[in-house]
Amino acid sequence: MLRCSQIRFQVELLSMRVPSPLSSLLLLPALGACVMGPDFEQAPAPPVSMGDAFARAGEVPASATPRLASWWQGLDDPVLDKLIARALASSPSLEIAEARVRQARSQVRGARAALAPVVGAGAGAGEIRAPALVTGGEARSSSLFVAGFDALWEIDIFGGQRRGVEAAQGQYDASRADAEDARLSLTAEVARRYLAMRAAQHRLGLAHRALVNSQEIGRLTMQLEGAGKVSRIEREQADRGVEAKRQAVAALEAEQNDQKDALAVLVGEAPGALDAMLDPTGAIPLPPTEIAVGDPSAMLARRPDIRAAEQRLRAANAGIGMAEAARMPRIGLAGVIGLGGPMKGDMASADNLFSLAGPTLQWNVADFGRGAAGVDKARAGRDEADAGYRAAVLAALQDAESSLNRYGEARKGFGAATRSALSAGVSADLADQSWRAGRSSALVALSARNEQLGADDARIQAQVGLVGQFVALQKSLAMGVN
Repeated sequence: MLRCSQIRFQVELLSMRVPSPLSSLLLLPALGACVMGPDFEQAPAPPVSMGDAFARAGEVPASATPRLASWWQGLDDPVLDKLIARALASSPSLEIAEARVRQARSQVRGARAALAPVVGAGAGAGEIRAPALVTGGEARSSSLFVAGFDALWEIDIFGGQRRGVEAAQGQYDASRADAEDARLSLTAEVARRYLAMRAAQHRLGLAHRALVNSQEIGRLTMQLEGAGKVSRIEREQADRGVEAKRQAVAALEAEQNDQKDALAVLVGEAPGALDAMLDPTGAIPLPPTEIAVGDPSAMLARRPDIRAAEQRLRAANAGIGMAEAARMPRIGLAGVIGLGGPMKGDMASADNLFSLAGPTLQWNVADFGRGAAGVDKARAGRDEADAGYRAAVLAALQDAESSLNRYGEARKGFGAATRSALSAGVSADLADQSWRAGRSSALVALSARNEQLGADDARIQAQVGLVGQFVALQKSLAMGVN
């Protein structure tokens, strides 16, 4: 079988030697299985510098157990499980992605249908006037009534339509990967918002307690100022401390409500719709002690954005064949069959059957470089998609390594914040005991208790930061993808 490049050369050569549209038909037997353009084999290989293991995984306790497709279940939080389930079922953002999948699927069906003949039906009536020059006498007029079927089949000799199917299939598969990426991003966003809401709840409780302590400090300082034991500056400092605590309470109340409303929108509800579900303060979850990390190759195979980039590269590669085939002759078969005559009744008589069938050819013999420009554009599009795929691979590797690094550092930070909070609690207890024993003032005990609350607040933020980095790690490793 001849290569498409050889066939194209022979068609062009024949058209130069035999300047007739029928010359191309002489090569039809050689064109049966020809498909223009390069075949897509596989996406570019990952960088040779990519190792068999992640470079930043040393600080992350790895688990040998199989990963959970629903990674959020590892946080063991029933409320979070319900929120993610509702989001996956009702989020408008997912409905958008799924609608795009249906659009791409329809394009595949349309591309495949282009390989089949087009059959139409019609009827018409008209008046035909023949001049005297034609009749050899007087000009004559007659009526014509016809009804019948017509068919046109463009033979995909050069594979342009088959490449069109391949391109549409690539875009369809890319849209499916995009939808999976949207689901992965949605689960991570719901978890992130939920953690921020829980953090605001717990920090708000601490802020209320700190406000009460600061108000008591302000009251005692005012009494001491009246007794001449402290200066006005110290009393004003205490007042500013009260105002700062009030501002912290207001900010945390706003943060809590903002996160509740964001969660409601993510699950497809109006702001405020989840208040009854989320108002009770729940525990802030902790990540598992060990997590499944895997290796870079497996991560790249899981990530939907990598699969989407690969399928877009496949579609762009098929576009070259489409552009090359567009430069070649378009050969088809056309036919019409029907009934007709000068009387209406002729359309119902089998004696008035007429038919016409034969080949068709269309070829832009001189397009002044338009076809070549189309091929060059398609090749540049393929090069762009190739570079986009390689960039996506590098970005995915960086994302995973960065997430592993941040998660490892967050574990250290949470450990340090926990130790600091425990130490502050011990100091506050000692200060309280000293005050009750009469060895120190109530101001010292209240200040120590506020320092403890501040350390507890820092611990909560570190805990939420740790779980947030766990969520980001699961997303970067595409652990929620089957």
